[in-house]
Amino acid sequence: MTILQNQETRIFSSGILRLVGYGLLLMTIINISFLLIPLQSIDPLWELQTVGAVVERMPFILLGIVLVGYGKTSNRASIELSLLKGLSWFSLISALVLLLVIPLNIYNSFQIYNQNNALDNAQFFSQKDAIARFEEQLLVVNSKEEITTIIQQQVQPIFNIPDSINIQELKDYILITLQNYQDNINSQLQAFRAQKQSLLIKNCLKWDFGALIAAILFFIIWRSTDWARTKVIPNKMIVDR
Repeated sequence: MTILQNQETRIFSSGILRLVGYGLLLMTIINISFLLIPLQSIDPLWELQTVGAVVERMPFILLGIVLVGYGKTSNRASIELSLLKGLSWFSLISALVLLLVIPLNIYNSFQIYNQNNALDNAQFFSQKDAIARFEEQLLVVNSKEEITTIIQQQVQPIFNIPDSINIQELKDYILITLQNYQDNINSQLQAFRAQKQSLLIKNCLKWDFGALIAAILFFIIWRSTDWARTKVIPNKMIVDR
């Protein structure tokens, strides 16, 4: 009686573990499917972020396969044996795909880096040109009215320059302020660019190492589930590999 109870307990436990495994696999597959919709394969940023999100969900796939494979072929329906064989080959395919993902991530990271630099440079030079035009206009004016007109084009609130203000000193002050502003923009651009570059490198390395580790684990699962790829027929063993 005790032996039967122990056997029933093992069957119940393996059934629960396998059910949880199927649930994890189904939930993760649905999650990944929504990540891939809509496809934007020509966008390197979308590709990198999507691949990263998929890699971060690989632990659930790995755990699901391990739970589903618990107990090997004992107490399995015939359809489960076919499913286990499919999961075994899926593990090998996943390992190969994840290895291919690593150079793709590196390529997309370079693409994103170049795009970010081009965009930052365009914004910086646009602001620099606007400041240079303002300086040129400021250098050729001499009257309070002309300076007021030029400044009014850059500043929305209406204001008046007091008569006591020295025009030349005002021009010198504005030019110095513009130069300091341009230097600050340059410093902020370099800091922002370095921050984005650091984040890009960190994400690329994180997802590449994650893909490599997951690929190794998938390959180990494939090697360890050769029993799932083996069909047993009475008095004869056929190995389908």
